This record gives sequence, structure tokens and C-alpha cells, in this order.
Amino acid sequence: MQAQPPTPSPAKEVAPEVEVPHSATEMFLAFTRIAMQSFGGALAMLEREIVQRRRWMTPQDFLGVYAISQVMPGPTGISFCVLLGDRHFGLRGVVAALAGFVAVPAVLVLVITAVFHSLQGLPSTQGALHGMGAASVGLIVHTAWRMARALKGSRRGVAVALGTLGVVAVAHWPVSAVVLTFGLGSVLLAWREVAVSRGASRG
Repeated sequence: MQAQPPTPSPAKEVAPEVEVPHSATEMFLAFTRIAMQSFGGALAMLEREIVQRRRWMTPQDFLGVYAISQVMPGPTGISFCVLLGDRHFGLRGVVAALAGFVAVPAVLVLVITAVFHSLQGLPSTQGALHGMGAASVGLIVHTAWRMARALKGSRRGVAVALGTLGVVAVAHWPVSAVVLTFGLGSVLLAWREVAVSRGASRG
């Protein structure tokens, strides 16, 4: 009796590491959600929504795009909207991301400003603002720690990050000086590493 060959087990589906938004409307809703939760800055909510929840970027990719957004003129969140929206849907994506990031929050800010103007003298209002400020700092510190983990394995990246932290926190360098020294230097180092790796692969 001839033995039957073993039945191959079905291949396991591997979830893609990065997904893409299905439409400009989805991008609009995502950035509206980010903006509605961004108390004290959008960094924490951007990383949580784009990287963790929707997986539109890897942590390394997010770190790079956010870094570019920081050195561009204007608010960092707006620059991030432009870069991510253009990446997926071109001009439609830019308009959708910016509209989601600005439209609904702008209306709410006007309403909250009007209410706050009539309540700003109350001690409870001041206490609420201090509490929200402390929570915002905690969110930013936690997100910065998560972003720093993307540098794991890169000694030069860690060195640049620590050096930047030192000159900003201790020496109080202005942003322009940091960009022209550590920012430009890290870009040149990255280009050099890419050139070396390409040369090695060709050889």
C-alpha cells in the first residue's frame, strides 16, 4: 500500500506591518479624532493614532516625518498633516488631513474661549487648567519615550538624541542652532550610512 504524501499545512497569514488609509474621508476622520484629543500638543495623539491604532506608519517612519515637520516653518502638526496627506492622496489628502485637524477643533475652541472668558476668575477653573497641563506633560513624556525606542540599535542615533537633549535642556541652545548643528549633522551621517550600505551591496 503506497503511503500518501503529507498534506501541507495552510500558510499562516502574516499581518502587514504597515497599512494605508482607504480614502481621504478616512484620513479626515482620523485627524479630526487626533485634534479632538490633542490637549497640550498633538504629538502624543499623532503617534497613538497613526502608529499604534491605524498602523499607517512604522515607529521609525513616524519619527522621521515628525522630525521633518518640526524643522519646517509653521506648526508641527500642520506640517505633519501636509506630509502624510500628500503621501497617500496628493492634494486631496492634504486638504482632508488639514480640514480634519483644524475645522471642528476651531469651532470648539471658539466656544470654549467664550465660556472660559466668563469663568476664568473662578479658583476651580484655574485648578482644572493646571491639572490638564500636568496630564499633557505626562502624555508628551510617555510619547517621547516610545519614539526614542525607535532608535534602538542605532548608536549614532542615540548619541545625537542625547546630545540634542543636552544642548537644549542644559545649554539652552535656540532651535535654529540645534537644526544647523545636530539636525544637519544627523542628516549627513544618515546619507553616509546609506551610501556605504549601497556600495557594499554593489560590491
